[in-house]
Amino acid sequence: MGIRFLIFQCLAPVSPVFNSFTDIIRNVAFIFVHAGRPPVDGRRIYAVAAAVLEPGGGRKTFTSLIDYPRMTARERYASGVSREMTAAAPSAGAVSRQLQAFLDGTPFFMALDDYGVIDELSALSGTARFVDVGFAAEFFVPELRSHTLKSLWEYLTGRERDTVGFSPEEGLDLCIDLARHISGSCLADDHTPYAPVLRRFMARSGTLFGSAWIGLHRRFKDYFGEGVNPSKEFDTADWRRFLERVEKAAEKPKARRPLGRISRENLENLYRDLSASAPGFTYRREQVQFAGHVADALNDAAVLTIEAGTGTGKTLGYLLPAMEYLRLNPGERIVVSTYTKSLQEQLFHNEIAFIRQTLPVYPDIRIVLLKGKTSYVCVEKLDNLYDDALTGEDLLSWLYCLVTAFRFRQAEIGTVGVRIRRYLDAGGRFGRMLRDVSAGSGCPPSHTRCPAQVVTAQAGAADLVITNHHKLALLDRDPLLGGCFDNYIIDEANHFEPAVRNAFALAIHSRDIKAAADGLAHRLRSLPDGMPETNTAAAGITADLQSLREALADFRDGLLSIDSAAARGAVHTLHHDHPVFADDGLRCRVETLHAAVETVVRGFAWVKDDTLFDAANLDRKTRRHMAIHLELLEECAGTLKGIREAVVSENTVTVYRIFRKHWFVAAHPVAVGDLIRRQIYGRKRCIVYTAATLCHRDRFESFRDITGMAPSPTIEEAAAPRAFRFERIPSPFPGDAAEIIVPPGAASGKYDNKAAWVAAVSNALPELIRANQGRTLVLFSSYRDLEQILDNIGGALEALPYPLLVQRPGEPTADLCDEFRAVRESVLLGVDTFWYGVDFKGDTLTQVIITRIPYPPPNDPIQTARKHLLPARDFWERYRYDTNIKMKQGIGRLIRCETDRGKIVVLDSRYRPRRLRPPSIPRLVDAPEGREEKDHPQAEENAVADR
Repeated sequence: MGIRFLIFQCLAPVSPVFNSFTDIIRNVAFIFVHAGRPPVDGRRIYAVAAAVLEPGGGRKTFTSLIDYPRMTARERYASGVSREMTAAAPSAGAVSRQLQAFLDGTPFFMALDDYGVIDELSALSGTARFVDVGFAAEFFVPELRSHTLKSLWEYLTGRERDTVGFSPEEGLDLCIDLARHISGSCLADDHTPYAPVLRRFMARSGTLFGSAWIGLHRRFKDYFGEGVNPSKEFDTADWRRFLERVEKAAEKPKARRPLGRISRENLENLYRDLSASAPGFTYRREQVQFAGHVADALNDAAVLTIEAGTGTGKTLGYLLPAMEYLRLNPGERIVVSTYTKSLQEQLFHNEIAFIRQTLPVYPDIRIVLLKGKTSYVCVEKLDNLYDDALTGEDLLSWLYCLVTAFRFRQAEIGTVGVRIRRYLDAGGRFGRMLRDVSAGSGCPPSHTRCPAQVVTAQAGAADLVITNHHKLALLDRDPLLGGCFDNYIIDEANHFEPAVRNAFALAIHSRDIKAAADGLAHRLRSLPDGMPETNTAAAGITADLQSLREALADFRDGLLSIDSAAARGAVHTLHHDHPVFADDGLRCRVETLHAAVETVVRGFAWVKDDTLFDAANLDRKTRRHMAIHLELLEECAGTLKGIREAVVSENTVTVYRIFRKHWFVAAHPVAVGDLIRRQIYGRKRCIVYTAATLCHRDRFESFRDITGMAPSPTIEEAAAPRAFRFERIPSPFPGDAAEIIVPPGAASGKYDNKAAWVAAVSNALPELIRANQGRTLVLFSSYRDLEQILDNIGGALEALPYPLLVQRPGEPTADLCDEFRAVRESVLLGVDTFWYGVDFKGDTLTQVIITRIPYPPPNDPIQTARKHLLPARDFWERYRYDTNIKMKQGIGRLIRCETDRGKIVVLDSRYRPRRLRPPSIPRLVDAPEGREEKDHPQAEENAVADR
């Protein structure tokens, strides 16, 4: 007996995966393909493998290569298929006829499309209806860091895979195994508590996607054999009962004074214990020294800045004294903040777990990973968006957000897979839904089932919290966490200043205001008659909403008038004294918009009147929806008020972006030293800053000034001076492990020498890569540089026998990192994110090529504001500091363990290495020879004016 799929009709043309399906089927088809990047005659697929599963366990397979003359080394490593093999393969037409004959009688196919060629595959198979198994993996298991073939295989098997390559047959098996897992685990009550909810809403979606997975689940044994029992619990739409909720935490003990002190001797013994009992952990003198400084700072309530070279082992160097401090002092609390999400995850899931497993003396320390609220779904907002009329891709979009809410400890709404966006966000509705359900605003502590509130409550009861710099900067503004933590450890501290700047920025997006206004207008029209208080004011409120829309449009017109040719979406500086805003016109426009928002908020004040709503017997959901919109408008009113005052502040830079229909304005503090001094040094007991790169010219003065540690004449600080300490621990790796080279043919990277520089880099790269046999990371200062080089020599680089990996805007970098590590001969071309925070140990990386000195872009609004704010000498000192730190970060990518060796090649003749110095301390050109400091600015601007 076949599977009968539920019959629903989609109301609009959508992807075939969302169409309804009414056939009865017996056989289920699976297809896997490999495809190249460059198309040949409009096609990219060069290998196909297919299988048909029959009820009762029968299986037949089909495999074939397809003629494809553009094979590259990367494709060869990915598939095990060579150019010679595809040259002898049959044509696409011949393979298509064979595949269609093989699939005859299967009304749709399930495919694992790793290349975005599903349309081509549909044409090849002659079947327009399909289910993308990769999309399903991202839908049901959103928490995976990566959804590459390698990552999916490791997730299913629980083992590490050495290679990223899959033969067509292996890829087909992976596709079938994923289908087995999704239908037999993700949708099964025994494995997934909320599976009855998934099945109910997938059936209600009326899509091939939903019906196919439910059908496979219900007849799991017919297709996959024994191992999973069909779910017996009734499907349900009551999703709220599967949510966690805020629990009242036990009262924490108060910290005692005086505090117990960490013993350096005992701390060293702990590291020796780790070395003795944990395979792979090595006792390092530098790590113990580092930990001792951290322990002293915690003991003495000091502010410690400690630079520790690569290989010191900073993470365990500060975690172990932190854990020991908390063990000795019940009631004390510590926050550790980092810049990258990957390090936060590593700290929480790996390093802390390692300490607790190896040293079972910290069982009572409560530890929580706290992300920013924008990472979580507000389930109250999600509930308000649900309507029984939702179907098709709209309902699946809503369901995806619900899955993320269920899995909030692993997944986050801010990280959406590429396939999810490809299918769900074709019309932009999914993107709007993500913004609408974000807990970033309008998710108060009263939302006791919202993930953000659950995690916040747990953080409030924790001893140790792992978070990010942005969250740390605003911690004391949180109504539940403010004042709870007195000790901060700030890792990756070279990124702390921009995080603080962004945290204290005032930002407004016209899209948010308009969406709230439109939502209120919609709910206003849906209110029943018989409410004289609201009906009387309805006309006035409608007029107020229209006035608000007009104020938004007028503000956009004002921004457009500054420069009608300004690139849409680009960041531009907004000067309050621009001629367009004569006579304080910018503040007046902001004030007008602020007044329009407040007028609407006042007009809807009756929404909060309990008596009115109870008497009218109004729908509570309608009221909650309106209240959320009003809360957003109230937040916007407060932000606009702050922007109105900030635009004339000397320490503020205001920027704007114009889009097709909307605009964005943000006011950022330029210097954040005073903010850090007030918010952290004036309130916290102990602060530890650490990173591999903090010093400039072997000194901490620049970092000290940036973070507000310079002496201050204020009375309150003079009365209670802080103990500021500075320490450096050099890398334990040998200083001669890396050689820094500036080839004789290198050209200056100045902007006015751009053509010569591009020619020189284009000429040098292929030979450098060939001579090193791949194993190269090429760092660019901008996407524009990278694209120009690819335009020149992209074909030549792909023709080399080394897989070429290229960072592209919007694509996940974790996948590139995994592939680069796995394929030792590969070459990776990257921009900003690859200058720091990535580890490529071993012989997968033996050459780093820095194409241009990474001077900060002078047309960046912050740079422009600093130039006006700081004396010239201070500005250029900061300019060089930023350059030096990023340069050291880039150089630091090469040597990541004791056995690493290699070379750094700088293709910018302005760089002057000191060959006797360790590679972690480079020498940059400070100023063109023979020029005074006053001439230096233009020379440095020219170097990066094109970015």
